[in-house]
Amino acid sequence: MAIAHSVGMPNFTEPVSIFMSTPVHSIAQTANLQAAADAMHERGLSSLAVLDEAGALAGIVSHTDLLGSGLRNAGTRPDAALLESTASVATVMTPDVISVDIECSMADAAARMVEARVHRVFVTARGDIAGVLSTWDIMAAVEAVRVAKPASEFMSTPVFTVRASETIALATERLGKAHVTGLLVVDESEWPVGVFSQREALESGHAPRSATVESAMNAAVLTLPDRTALHNVARQARAMNARRVAVMNRHELVGILTGVDFAKAIC
Repeated sequence: MAIAHSVGMPNFTEPVSIFMSTPVHSIAQTANLQAAADAMHERGLSSLAVLDEAGALAGIVSHTDLLGSGLRNAGTRPDAALLESTASVATVMTPDVISVDIECSMADAAARMVEARVHRVFVTARGDIAGVLSTWDIMAAVEAVRVAKPASEFMSTPVFTVRASETIALATERLGKAHVTGLLVVDESEWPVGVFSQREALESGHAPRSATVESAMNAAVLTLPDRTALHNVARQARAMNARRVAVMNRHELVGILTGVDFAKAIC
C-alpha cells in the first residue's frame, strides 16, 4: 500500500490525504470467507472493503469478523475449524463503515478511531472512496512529526498475555473473551517473546488445538523502555513490521502500545 509522507509537519491539522494509503483493497460480498482470509494474508492486511453487486461499498470484513464467526461455529468442539470457508463474506461483514472526508484533519480522523476503537477509517472524496487511513499510517505521522512524549503516556494497561507453553485453543479463547486483537506471548519469566493475534489464530485454525502457542506465534515483537520517545517507538515498529510494542520498566512488562494508542497521541 502506498503511503504519502510529509517531512516536518508542524502539527496534525493537515488533511488525511497526506498520510492515507491507496489503493483500497476490496472483495465482493458474495466471495467466501476463505477467499477473504487468503486475500488478507497475501497483502498483509487485517481487513478488506466489501463491495456489493454494483461495486458500491457495502461494509468491511476484518480478522475480528472472521474469528468471531469461527468461534461461534466451533463452539466447544476442540477439533472444529475456525474458518467456515463456504460461508459468504456478506454473512459476517460489518455493514457500518466509518469514513472521513479527504479534507478531514489527521487529528479529527484519529479521534474517530479512538472513539470507535477501530484501526482504520475510509477516506472519501465527493462520495467516492479515495483511500484508507489506518493506524499504520498514524504511526508514520507520529514518526514524521517526531512526537517526543514517552511511550508510558499512551500505553494501554492491563496487558493481556499468554504463555508460549500454553495451547492454541486457550489463546484463541482468550482473544475472544478479552475482546482484543492480539495477545503478547511471554516465557516462564514473563518476558515478551512473541505475539498471538487474530491472524495467527486463523492461520493455525487447522492445527491441533493442543499445539503450543510457541508453534504458531509471530516472533516479531518489539520491547522498548517506557521512557522511549513515541516517534522512536513508531520508527522501530514500522521498520520491524511490528503491530504491537511491549513497554518495559527495566525487566517488568508495564504496558502495550497498539495502533489505537498511537492515534491517541495525535487527536
